[in-house]
Amino acid sequence: MTSGPSQEPTLRGEQTVDAAFVTVVLALFVAAAFGLTELPGGDVRWAPKEWKGVHDAAKALLLPLLALRLGLALNGEPHIETRLRNRVWIAMALCWIGDIALTFSGEVAFLVGLVCFLSGHLAFILAFSMRLGTQGALSTLSTRVAAGFSLLVVLAVVLRELWVPSGELAPAIAIYATVIASMAFCSWSLAAGPGVWPLRIGATAFMASDVILALGRFGGEPIPQGHFWVMATYIAAQWLLTVGFTAVLSRRATIRP
Repeated sequence: MTSGPSQEPTLRGEQTVDAAFVTVVLALFVAAAFGLTELPGGDVRWAPKEWKGVHDAAKALLLPLLALRLGLALNGEPHIETRLRNRVWIAMALCWIGDIALTFSGEVAFLVGLVCFLSGHLAFILAFSMRLGTQGALSTLSTRVAAGFSLLVVLAVVLRELWVPSGELAPAIAIYATVIASMAFCSWSLAAGPGVWPLRIGATAFMASDVILALGRFGGEPIPQGHFWVMATYIAAQWLLTVGFTAVLSRRATIRP
């Protein structure tokens, strides 16, 4: 990104969004720390219930702020790849709808959230695929083999643990887990370059967040501090994906004729 007076309003805008994002994250975790009690089977109890309102409002603001940050960071850049940017925004929007759905209780809300996040992961895969297509290069074979093997092991272990407890949802959980593992693998298939490491770590953290959530929901006992670890890895994942795609788009904008 070029520097100069014309970039100062954009930079100030990014800093304002970053400050708002940190404030929202703190509000989310403070509300959970004071009002949330985790129960077996993924259930929770809020007391007093006002903390749930604070938590849900903060959760609903996370992705809109990150989407705004992405837009501000790219403002003024020449030759922005709008298709790639829009795919990232679509993925964010789908995850945002999933966030909203999961603030409600019940199987219907859970299934809506599952479908939304599944669609969001597919949108991220499309964004990674476009990144691979425009870059025209893959990571080293050893990196892809190591990442693929590690992800397959994690996938196999998770499905073994969840298949029986998840009951009728087992096939849906298997499809979901395969898709998110595929998303993580796509990130590790990217050749070295600006933004690649944030994308790799972000996609992997996203998978970790979903694994913790699934184990907590379908396991016999709640994972200690499960909500904290689910949200911490999820927030880190979305932040890193935003930062990574910002770097990718900025780099591509400056080298295109």
